[in-house]
Amino acid sequence: MKTTRRPPAARLDATEQHVEAFQALAHLTRLQVFFFLVRAGEEVPAGEIQEALEVPGPTLSHHLNRLRRAGLVQSRKEERYVYYSVNPETVSALVRLLTACC
Repeated sequence: MKTTRRPPAARLDATEQHVEAFQALAHLTRLQVFFFLVRAGEEVPAGEIQEALEVPGPTLSHHLNRLRRAGLVQSRKEERYVYYSVNPETVSALVRLLTACC
């Protein structure tokens, strides 16, 4: 029987930032927040995220901070409101990394 050899897998250039981003997404609430922001496609005030996902304010603040530290979201403060959006560079890097191995 003839066996088919697969070409050697390309070396993946994963970094600690990629690991931190995947760790941040490995929590249901953070994943829901991230998906909400991806679907929104624009900046969203924290209060709107809180209302849509029914997450208590302090809990949401903790999760948004973790996503921000991981580079997945970015924030902008305007007066007393904080607006959040997805960081497209980090998301694109994660997609490239995942598609390179699949």
